[in-house]
Amino acid sequence: MEQFTLAIKFTAKPDNYEQFKKALADLFETVSQQENFVHATIHQNIQKAEEFFVYEVWNEDIEHFMNVTLKQPYVLEWEQLLLDLEIQREPSVYQSFAKFKK
Repeated sequence: MEQFTLAIKFTAKPDNYEQFKKALADLFETVSQQENFVHATIHQNIQKAEEFFVYEVWNEDIEHFMNVTLKQPYVLEWEQLLLDLEIQREPSVYQSFAKFKK
C-alpha cells in the first residue's frame, strides 16, 4: 500500500476563524480513527490567525482515498461546513522520495 501526504491551506474569515479552528480540531478527532490514517498536524499562522495549514499522512493509494475515504458521511458534513463558513481551501498531494532523521 502506498503512503501519501495531504497538505491543505485553509483560509477562514476574520469573524469565523475561531469557530473554524474548533471544527477543524473536532474533525481530526474523527479522522484519527480512520483505518488508513497515520498522523496529522494542524498549524495556525502566527501572523494571520485566520490561516491554517494541515499536514496529513495516509497509508493508502490516492485513488482509494478519493473514491472511498472522501465519500464517508463525516467528510460530506465537513464539505458543507466549508461552504457555510465560506472557507477557502488549497489542497496538494505529495509523495515522499527521501527521508532524513536526526
